[in-house]
Amino acid sequence: IVILSLFHSTSAHFSTDFTQYLDDTYGVGKRQYLERNDLQNRGSFGGRSRHGEALARNPVVFVHGVAHVAGSLNKEMTFYYKSRGYTDAELYATTYEDPKGDPLRWIHYTMKCDHVKRIRFMIEAVHGYTGRQVDVVAFSLGVPISRKAILGGKCVENGEEVGQRITNIVGTFIGVAGPNVGVAPIVNGISFALCAMSPLIPICNPVDGLFSGFCPFKSRFIDDINFHKHYEGGRVYSIGSKVDEVVGHMVCGDVSFTIATTFNLFFHKVNNYFQTFKHSGDVQIAMLSGSSF
Repeated sequence: IVILSLFHSTSAHFSTDFTQYLDDTYGVGKRQYLERNDLQNRGSFGGRSRHGEALARNPVVFVHGVAHVAGSLNKEMTFYYKSRGYTDAELYATTYEDPKGDPLRWIHYTMKCDHVKRIRFMIEAVHGYTGRQVDVVAFSLGVPISRKAILGGKCVENGEEVGQRITNIVGTFIGVAGPNVGVAPIVNGISFALCAMSPLIPICNPVDGLFSGFCPFKSRFIDDINFHKHYEGGRVYSIGSKVDEVVGHMVCGDVSFTIATTFNLFFHKVNNYFQTFKHSGDVQIAMLSGSSF
């Protein structure tokens, strides 16, 4: 089992080759939209070290969780992936939000249309750049955002069109500690329907937030991503914990982190929210390779 230490100062940026591809294909503005250099080299990573470098496996797009950026937990996980044979040409990420160093800023997050469109564009750009299907490994709030990015359709808060489903370009989808049916944090063994009690907090709002726990009602975003089944990729997996102090375990009778019609479900029974991601590198890679775990 891989164990990672979290250092928010980890450097991350796109390679020169990927930068050139984005400029040539989409224009400088679109490249900057993904690159997030406003985050001082922590906003993105990925790309070939030289033009034409071959890929031995599908590229992975990591999607970070709440209050994180590409250059934090996801970048740390790439070190383990590299120890298992992956290269920089096969590992990618962008940042859809910016915690700005505020540990409480997460309460202001929502799953807004711009986040969805940015992650969708990242998946499409990596697919075009590599010419291969893309594997997606998403954590926490990045799971429902990624699912909507792949599903497409209209954004729930403004009706803006995202586009058609892009299931065909996603090989494997892995959701880790994702609030797929909402959140019910576990504190001292007791589950709390946080968003049912706090619907005015942005992250808990009933439109593009995580409103849940007032059974059977959930946010429009949660209902939207769960109405359709098995659109996330060719193989779909979810990883979660029974003692998750952030997402929780059960919400209105459903396991919080599961995705309908997942091929397999792996429980980290003793790991909390962050540990579920940080300790599951070996399981993630087994899922990506189609091996047993």
